[in-house]
Amino acid sequence: MSGFRLLDLIKFFLPILPEVEFPYERISFDERIVFTVGSGIIFLFGQLPIYGLVSNAQFKIEDPFFNYRNVFAMEKGSLLELGLLPAITAAFIWQLAVGLKLINVNLGLVQDRELFQSGQKLTSFLLAIGYAAGLIYSGYYDSVIQGYDPLTDGLPIGWYVFIFFQIVGWSFFTTLLIEIFDKGYSFGSGILCFLTLQTATNFVRDLVGLEIFPIINSNKSESYGALFNLIRSFSFDLTVLKQNILNAFTRSQFPNLTQFYISLLSIFVVIGLQNFRIEIPIRSTKVRAMNNVYPIRLLYCGALPLLFTYTIITNIQIFGYFLVNILTKFNISSELVALLGKYQIEAFSNDLQLKSGVLFYLSNSSTFISSILSPIRSVIYVAFVVIISTWFAQQWSYISGASPKDTSKQFKEQGISIAGKRDVSITKELSRVIPVAAVSGAFSLSVLAVAGEILGGLGKGVSIIVGVCSAFGILEEFMIEYQQTGGNSQFSGAFGGL
Repeated sequence: MSGFRLLDLIKFFLPILPEVEFPYERISFDERIVFTVGSGIIFLFGQLPIYGLVSNAQFKIEDPFFNYRNVFAMEKGSLLELGLLPAITAAFIWQLAVGLKLINVNLGLVQDRELFQSGQKLTSFLLAIGYAAGLIYSGYYDSVIQGYDPLTDGLPIGWYVFIFFQIVGWSFFTTLLIEIFDKGYSFGSGILCFLTLQTATNFVRDLVGLEIFPIINSNKSESYGALFNLIRSFSFDLTVLKQNILNAFTRSQFPNLTQFYISLLSIFVVIGLQNFRIEIPIRSTKVRAMNNVYPIRLLYCGALPLLFTYTIITNIQIFGYFLVNILTKFNISSELVALLGKYQIEAFSNDLQLKSGVLFYLSNSSTFISSILSPIRSVIYVAFVVIISTWFAQQWSYISGASPKDTSKQFKEQGISIAGKRDVSITKELSRVIPVAAVSGAFSLSVLAVAGEILGGLGKGVSIIVGVCSAFGILEEFMIEYQQTGGNSQFSGAFGGL
């Protein structure tokens, strides 16, 4: 009797799971461009506000997750409330399950690969339902629901259900958009492509956003973009000008120039790190005098270890917040709840800041001054990010099939050998380079990320790091595909005629 696998349980859900079919024929280069651009444009529609909330609800919601929204494209008060967090969490759960041998799967088989992808999709759906239900139950939207007063009115069950289906429905739709990429219709990974797109649009909007919004607990209004607001508020009065410049670097409700410069510096550093690599001389065992080099980059794992670490931290914070609210609603001892986490609202931004508890020490400070005043918290947070990132980088090459042994096997299949080395020593030679590159790259990016967080980056530096690394990967796949077509593309011809 054949053995039963945990993966086989997914078969029971296949009839009800929506699915993007594998292409019946090879997708052309131009078609992949259309699918990539089209999917990105559709994804951006997720920034539309949730129907049923008051005007400018994104600034009135008491937000406990403000530090992590930029990393996962989570737009407060919009259809992208959950962003890409369900899909990213599901992907890491299944990848770790495979790497740690918790499930038996052969990704070389089409059937197993389809079950594996369906399992990720199902997990993403379930996580989206859990996140949305937790947000609504915790009262996250209570203060911004149209026509609802939490102090006098009964529970708005109808609005709760309507908001729930909007959030979960768009999360389901986003997961299917990601599947378009995973099934080979577009370039790169859907998750990384959408993260890059959201990071790029936010980077521009944070600097030159033209929208004008009222400031919470104030009669003033400011432009969303930090630079545009500084230009708009220019004054020849030196005292007023000095105050406006200081505000441009320190304001909390809207993006500030400090976050912009942290992001800009992160871009330059990541681009610089991309150029560090070791080139191993290789030769063909099938064609004489055919020599080349095999590059192993410092950022061997890209930004995946950093993204994995922040996935853990964000899920801890989200489920911790849910647990605090559940314990509070069941009248559990306030001292016990405080051990987990105690929140305090910040008047100028409506952000819920952690002030104590276990969750406090697993969160980053919102300003550089706060980091200095809480040295133990900063040390624990930095150590956690760096250690988890480097550990995951060490494991990822084995999980993803890019370990020295796997690469050596690919060399053998392609008739490639390292110049000056015997075939039996290829694995040993690669083992001296690949693990070091993976760990060193992850360590460098994690240090860069936490440095930006300590300075008050609020996740923007982290999102830039992930976005730039992802952009390089997408661009590399794009150029390889373009070269394989011999430069024969209708788009290149159209642009060449301009």
